Amino acid sequence: MNVYNRLKRFEWFRNRLIRNKITLVYVPLIIIPLFILGFASNHIYTNAIVERTVKNVSDNSSLIITQINGKLANAISAANMLTLNMNKVLVEDQAGAGGKMSELQLYTKITNQLSFALVVFPDVESAAFIDPDNRIYGSNTSMESQQELAASSELLRQLHQSNGANIWFPMQKRQFLVNNEAEPILTLGKRIVNINTGVPLGYVILNIRESALSAVYEDIGSIKEGSYYIADSEGLIVSSQNASEVLQPITELSLLAWVRGSAQGETVETSRDGDRLLISSEMQGFGWKLISQVPYDLLTEDTRKITKLILLIGFICFIIALAVARMLSNIISKPIVHLSRHMKKVKEGNLDQQIEVSSGDEIGLLASGFNTMMGRVKELLVNISAEQRKKREYELALMQAQIKPHFLYNTLDVIYTLSEMGRARDVQRTTKALADFYRVALSQGKDQIKLEEEMRSVMDYLSIQRIRYSDVFDFELEVEPDVLNCTIPKLTVQPLVENAIYHGLKNKPTFGHLTITARREEQKVVITVKDDGAGIAEERLQAIKVSMSDPQQQVGYGLSSVHERIKLYFGEMYGIQVESENGCGTTVVAEIPYQAE
Repeated sequence: MNVYNRLKRFEWFRNRLIRNKITLVYVPLIIIPLFILGFASNHIYTNAIVERTVKNVSDNSSLIITQINGKLANAISAANMLTLNMNKVLVEDQAGAGGKMSELQLYTKITNQLSFALVVFPDVESAAFIDPDNRIYGSNTSMESQQELAASSELLRQLHQSNGANIWFPMQKRQFLVNNEAEPILTLGKRIVNINTGVPLGYVILNIRESALSAVYEDIGSIKEGSYYIADSEGLIVSSQNASEVLQPITELSLLAWVRGSAQGETVETSRDGDRLLISSEMQGFGWKLISQVPYDLLTEDTRKITKLILLIGFICFIIALAVARMLSNIISKPIVHLSRHMKKVKEGNLDQQIEVSSGDEIGLLASGFNTMMGRVKELLVNISAEQRKKREYELALMQAQIKPHFLYNTLDVIYTLSEMGRARDVQRTTKALADFYRVALSQGKDQIKLEEEMRSVMDYLSIQRIRYSDVFDFELEVEPDVLNCTIPKLTVQPLVENAIYHGLKNKPTFGHLTITARREEQKVVITVKDDGAGIAEERLQAIKVSMSDPQQQVGYGLSSVHERIKLYFGEMYGIQVESENGCGTTVVAEIPYQAE
């Protein structure tokens, strides 16, 4: 399509004044890079803020986890200390009193030990000791109520089945062994046994208030309007700055899926209240995750201000660019712009350029010379292309001529040998196969024949070679009926078969097998010649592949010939591929377009 027709498609633009055309081109060249730069800076700045926030929150999360782990470790230390102290009270002191310690004395000594443990480990809110008779000794009297519930509870059942290890029970609200039934607590239980005999002495229960864990968030300090909470592996909130969320499941499905699926990391999640930055940190040993969430709008508050500033600067630059474009339109002449536009298209590779000459001045002379030059260039390109194609045709014709006598001499030798041996029937079959082969090879001077004829020619060739090498190989043809009518360059398959016999099967110490298949794949016909012969060494295989991509480095005469002919007829996307493993055989695949004419 020439320039005039192209401009007809853009009638509106073509009829604009030159100053308007320059404006339409010049202004975007100024504004677009400015906005790209501005928004890229905005994006980078936002990412930097998010990354810094993630680092700060991650550091805070590490401190929170460390302090919470410290509180939990104190509870474990308290349980271990009470194990020793209860052994002293229940074993040594009772033995020293001759086993006649009164109930009051025993109660006083046990509760004193519990109170002492709370003094040493203030993170533990309350403690209780339960003897084998399910009597409860509490750090305060409220711990001793609901004795029946405690005795039949799952908590005591698990402790009874334990071996004395520390057992953490989930954050919960319960009616027994607590100071306040309405407050969530985290409980540590331990079975106490006689250190010397292993006889059970009872159980120690230590409670940590949830509020003692959530107080850590405020002590360390959270991000403005952000929040922290701890969730278990099932998405149940076990601790939170918001007391109403404790022991409640996470209701948002996307957040719940993220909490269940990620061990550690960060993401930006959309919620009912807008986007928010979520950061997860894993707490080892409990299956808990410390989740921090920050409203995303708070992080990008400054970047929005920068965006508004960029828009203002862009508007000012637009006004300036508009004024400058008007100035340029008065300086640059229309013919020069028109000529340079065509030259630019030529520089980009589009040689179909003709300029309409509408004046006899210097610009008109330049346009006329440009048109003449482009005509000569295209004419030279056509001539060069035709010469190169003719040259390749001559070369490939020479290749075919070299293949035919070679096969003829060998076949005549076979016929002579068979006649010497008195095998008249084989002489007849071989002579007939040779005649049929050359009938197809000549094909009345045609370069392309049907695949059916090519396969008959291959059968004739194999029949001759089978007589010569009956103890070397056998063969099998598998051709789909719907490809028989396809057009193919003659002598395409035979050189591949000849290579397989002479370079693969003859060099194999044992009997070999040759398979030839042809099938259709969409708009392509795929012909495969496969043998289980000696294969090709890796270095030579690589040399053959190089030669097929660079005809100047020709290796593998028959393969290169077939490959070049297919590309000459059908284009660069077609040709042959060779795959081989030394000692295991070779597979050659030829691809041509499916065409009936």
